[in-house]
Parts: sequence; C-alpha cells; structure tokens
Amino acid sequence: MALALSASRVMRSAAIALLGVMAAAAAEAADDGIVELTHAERVVDGRREEVRLPDWVSLPDGATGPARATYRMSVDLPPQTGRVALCVPGLRAHARIAFNGHVVDDRIDRPNDPLPRSLASIRLIEIPREFVRPGANVIEIEAAGRTSFSISTLRIGPVRALGMRFDRLVFASVIGPAIVAVVVASLGLCVLLLWARSGDPLYGYFAVGTLAWAVHDGWSVLSVPLMSVENRIVWWTSLYSFFIALLVIFCVRFAGWRWPRFEKTLWILSLAAPAVLYAAQSLGFEAMQQWWLLLWIGIVGVGLVAVGRYAWQHRRTSGALLFATGAVSMAFATRDWLLRYDESTNNPVYLVPYAGLLFVVLIVWMLIDRFVVTSRELASVNRALEERVAASGVQLVRALEQMRHSKEQAESANRAKSSFLAAASHDLRQPIHALGLYVAALADEHPAGSESEVVDRMKTSLATIGSMFDALLDVSRMDAGAIVKHPRPFAIAPLLHQLAAACASRAADKGLRFSVRIASALPGLHAISDPLLVERIVFNLLDNAIKYTRTGGVLLSCRLRGGASGHWRIEVWDTGPGIGPGDRERVFEEFYQVGNPERDRREGLGLGLSIVHRLTELLGHPVRLDTTVGRGSRFGIDVPTTTESITAGPLAGAFDERVAALHVAVIDDDPDVLESTRYLLERWGCRVHPGADANDVLAHAAGVPGATLQAIVADYRLRGELTGIEAVRALRAAFGTAVPALIVSGESSPERLAQIRASGFECIGKPVSAAQLRRWLALAARRGASERAPANDVASDAAIETSP
Repeated sequence: MALALSASRVMRSAAIALLGVMAAAAAEAADDGIVELTHAERVVDGRREEVRLPDWVSLPDGATGPARATYRMSVDLPPQTGRVALCVPGLRAHARIAFNGHVVDDRIDRPNDPLPRSLASIRLIEIPREFVRPGANVIEIEAAGRTSFSISTLRIGPVRALGMRFDRLVFASVIGPAIVAVVVASLGLCVLLLWARSGDPLYGYFAVGTLAWAVHDGWSVLSVPLMSVENRIVWWTSLYSFFIALLVIFCVRFAGWRWPRFEKTLWILSLAAPAVLYAAQSLGFEAMQQWWLLLWIGIVGVGLVAVGRYAWQHRRTSGALLFATGAVSMAFATRDWLLRYDESTNNPVYLVPYAGLLFVVLIVWMLIDRFVVTSRELASVNRALEERVAASGVQLVRALEQMRHSKEQAESANRAKSSFLAAASHDLRQPIHALGLYVAALADEHPAGSESEVVDRMKTSLATIGSMFDALLDVSRMDAGAIVKHPRPFAIAPLLHQLAAACASRAADKGLRFSVRIASALPGLHAISDPLLVERIVFNLLDNAIKYTRTGGVLLSCRLRGGASGHWRIEVWDTGPGIGPGDRERVFEEFYQVGNPERDRREGLGLGLSIVHRLTELLGHPVRLDTTVGRGSRFGIDVPTTTESITAGPLAGAFDERVAALHVAVIDDDPDVLESTRYLLERWGCRVHPGADANDVLAHAAGVPGATLQAIVADYRLRGELTGIEAVRALRAAFGTAVPALIVSGESSPERLAQIRASGFECIGKPVSAAQLRRWLALAARRGASERAPANDVASDAAIETSP
C-alpha cells in the first residue's frame, strides 16, 4: 500500500508539471477583468484554517455524516459599471452561496443525496448589482456531502467575459463528449450492420468496441448518477476495460497477427474486472482503479506496436491512420490518467472521448480505401473478362447461330404439331361423332341379351376414346391459347347436381358410395366465374376420384366460406390410395399417372389433373390438394361469390325433351356423319331434311309437302370453301325466319374458333353426344319455328372452348 501511494505521488508531481505548461498556454492574453480565487478560510467544526483551492473534505473513519464545511473568501472589486457573475468550475458539493451576506444560490437542503456531477457541478451565478460594493466583498460557501465533497477555485468578474469561459468549459467537458458519443455510436451501428452483412469478425470487434466506447462516454457526462459512487467506479472502469479489449483485438487482427492466448487473456481480464474491483474495495485498496486503468493503457500499447509494425511493412495509408489514431488515443488516455489523480483540479476536461472522432475518420477512410481497392479489382476482372469474351467471340457467335437454328427448328416443329392437330382434329372427330350417334340409335332399340352387353361395351369403349380424345384436344387448345374465360354470374348448386347425376352411375358401377353435400345459398347470392370451365374442372376431379378409388366412396361438397363477401369452396373427396410426397407436384404434369406402370388406357392418359391445373390458373381459382397415403385425397377450388343477377344462357334452364315431328335440317359433307345423324333423329320422330349444303336441304324440303324448318344442325367445314355458317344464313334467308341453328365443329385452331365465335351462332364441339343434341333440339322446339329467338344470335363462346 505504501509503495502504491509513493508511486502515486510521483506520478501526480509529473502531472502537475505537464498541466502547468498546458495552463500557461490556456491563460488569457488580455486582462478581461476576471479574478480567480485560489485560497479560502475553511471552517470545520469550529476549526479555522487557510486552505488552497481546490479543496477536498472527507469524514474520518467511523464518523457519521453528513460532512460539512464553510469557506470564506474576500475579493476587492473596482466600481462596477456592468453586471458581475461568480463561476465555480467544480462545485462537487451541496452548497449555499452568499455574497456580502446575501444568499445567491441555495442547494444544501438534501446533503445526503449524491454529489452534483457533470453539468450540475459547474455553476455560473449572476450577482445582483445592489449586492456588489466597491472595495472588499465577502463570499461565503457552506458545503456539505454524505461522506465527502470538494470545491474548486472560484472566478468572479464581468458576466460577459465569465459567461464565455463558462460556455467553453461546459462544451469541452459535457457537450463535446456527448456529441462525440452520439457520432461514435452512429459509427458503431453502421459498422455493426456491415458486420451483419459481411460476416467479417474484424468489423464485429470494431463495432461492439465503439458502441461500448460511446456508452462509456455518454455515461461519463450524465448529470444524474445511475448508481452509488462505489458501484459506479466498478462498472465505469469495467466498461472502459471492455471497449479497450475489443479495440485492441481489432488492431491486432488488422495487423494480421493471430495471438489466441493474448486475445483470451484480454477477454478474461475484461470480464473479471467487476470481481477484481469489488474485491479491492472490500480490502480497502483504493488505488486499485488507478492501477487497473494504467494496465489497460499499457495493453493499448501492445495493439499500437502491432499496428505500427503492420504500417511499416505494408506502407498503407489505412495502417498509418490506425497507428496515428492509436498513438493519439494512448496519449489522451495517459494524460487523462495523470489528470484524474492530480489535486490541482477537481473537475478536469478529459480528452479520451475526443479520440473517438479520430476513429470515425479512420473507419471512413478504411471503407473508402476498401471501396477503391474493390473497384480497381472489379475493373481488372472486367478487363480480363472482356479479353476472354473477345478471344472466344467466334465460338460464341457460332453457338448463338446454332441456338437460333435450333430455336427455329423447335418453333417449326411446334407449328407443324399445331397445324397437324388443327387439321387432324376435324377428320378424327368425324368418325367418332358418327359412331357415337349410331351407338345411341342402336341403344334406343333396346337390344336384349348378349346384344345389349355388346352395345354397352361399345358405349364404354366409345366413351373412353372420346374422353382421351377430348383430353388431348383440350391440351392442344390450351397450348394454342384458344380457351378464353368468360366469367358471369351463375347458380352453383344446379351445376354441381347435374355433374353428380352424370357421375353417380359410374360410381355405382364400381360399387362406390357417391355422396353430395351442397350448402344452401343465401338469397340472391351466386357464384361468378366461367360456368363451363368450372364444370370441366369439377368433372375432371370427379372422374379422377372415381377412376382411382377401389373401395369406399367419393364425396362432392360445396359450402360458403366468409359469408356474402367470401367464396364457394368446392371439394372432391375420395377414399383412394392417396398420393405420396414425391408425387404431389407431379400429378399435375401432363401424361403422369400414379400407380399405372402398365399404362392401362382404361385409366386414361394422365391429362385430367393437368387440364384442371391449367384451367384453375386461367380462372384464378388455384387448386388445392390434401392427401394421406392409404386414406384418400381431397381436391378443392374456391369460386368467388356475387350478388349480380343471373342471365340465362341459350342452353340453360329446364326443357321438354319431346322432339317428335320437329322439322330439322342436317347439313354435313361427310356421308357417314350425315347418315348417322339422320338415322338417330328419325328414331326420335323428327322429320329430317339432310344435305351436304343448303341447296341439298332446300331440294329435299321442296319434295315434302308443307315442309318447314324448326331447327338447323350444321357442320362447320363443308365441301369446297363453304362453311356451316354460310349454309345457315342461306336457309334462314330462304325460309324468311331466324330458325334456331347449331354449329357442330371439330375445329381446334384458334383462327377457326374465332370465326365461329364472331358469327354469333350456338356451337358444340365434336364429338356431340346424343344427350347434348336432344337437349338442344328440345330447346329449339320450345322456341317455335316462327320465333325470332334473339338469344340464338348471341355468341356462346365457352361452349366451343371445352367439351362437356
């Protein structure tokens, strides 16, 4: 202890010498009328003695507080023409100040409170003019503190001159460090973000170190103590140790040195600081803080040596700046350490906070330097890349030419495929269409025994062929962009019931339960979408569920979600094998089937879910899949609701299927299709006027007494360049009435489909089922032969874009 105190006195003497030079440099050159009071009469418990300011008073060991003392000073003032002020640069006490017996500042009412610090310890008091007298003036200060206090020298003089000194002191000791703390904290946050983005630990050490430095500086200038003096000494010193440790590690790593043991030692010392300092306090070793701070100033020297060596070896500006910054910081820290234990002042201005500004300049320069270096390296890489591109220019041109040629071949093949499908669509549909009508007519004869079984098998095979053909052509039409959505309000329950009725028999044939659960709609609430495309989606989902379900059942459900402003949720449930995790995305691919390795065509082509996926994307109703292997699957879509009224379409509503005695013109240039259609209609009791064009129909009708036309069924593509649209218009003109007309088309090309839509006639794609044809004829019969049927001139776009 004695050795420590002796060394302390030696260092204090050195500090006094250093501060004497600084004080001489800071002295005012001109006489500004300010008088500095450096001596006072101190009265403690009735004992009077002359003391030199600043003065410290502490209670003896074992004494109870508060500590109290009274200081008296006398100053001669000349006659005053202006205002006079009194400045106390370091009043670290609760005090009552009187001037010539008049109290001018009184803050002694709570002597056991923490002593004033920072801005609160610097006082500037203006003396009322009537209190000042020429000649001798007496200043009396009554000071108190819980266990100790101190009072600095006093200055008295004109308000203006003394106020300027006060402002400089406040800025240097309080405002300046506070500003620096904010700037350093901002720098630390920016570098912390840089570390988070780059992951470079060098930035992490610097960022956390500067943030701790900023907190330390901000804490140093706080006027409000956050804890007791003893605790503040421990944690203030510990925070000082922590930020120095991080910044020294940053310097060492910046210099390229790897000292794991040294870094580990710094971590241990910084984290052990609170325990060491508390232990020193309990043992009465008051000089421990002084030596602990000196230890860390020495550690700064280690980092300074590392950076100095790096700067010397690499001759880089960033290294030189870091060395200069470290050197100045170490000098400031040494000066502050000496000043902290110098008894010539009790409220010194510390310079360590201002070293943070140097670190701001340093890091900005380093970032700029790295940016410039990176830019140069990038420019070099770009030049090398340009040279490589130039060297391989010929190969690149050739590769691009080959790619262009390959693209042209692919586009040509795609056009050929589309052209083939467009051309083959009509020709392939014709025999299927005719065969379907013959089978329907044959079934109407109600064959018995083995013949009935043969007819049923023919119907099943034909349905399979038609389903696969429809799927292929649906994909072709979607590839060609021929399917366009036409949303409109519609009642969702009838549509779903119709689909359920169509699929129930297939489920029953497989021994499956088929259930329908459709919630009741709110009055005036409908669905809005393209009803025919929604019908196609739900039909494909039901077909898929029935096809792959071996036991159990299939459920079609529809319920309202979200009220009137919500949506209809349509779901198809099955108890099939389910879909494994690896197949849940692939089931929506074209031609992909789960559990059909033999490619059994009775299971379809694997296009149903692909068509569903495309149509739901077109409508904006994404399909959802929930499945469990071994338990089944659930597919669903959401259809928006609307309160708009429903406009009935040309094929909507209930109808009477009696078509007997209906005069029907059938126009088709294919003899098989013409004959099969005539044969089926005559089986239904219709009076058929067949022909390959309008002239043939007129010739046939002319030979039938009282013949008229009540409906026209015409193929779109006729012999030569004629079309069914032209034939219908010719017959309407000949009979002078808007006879209901149906265009039956096997076209799939977008251009032909656009022409049919533009005509305004109703249209159904081939192959047409007997039920579709009879349904349309029943509606035509209701309209009547003489009815103008305005709905017949309204295009039914969706009808030609998807097969029912």
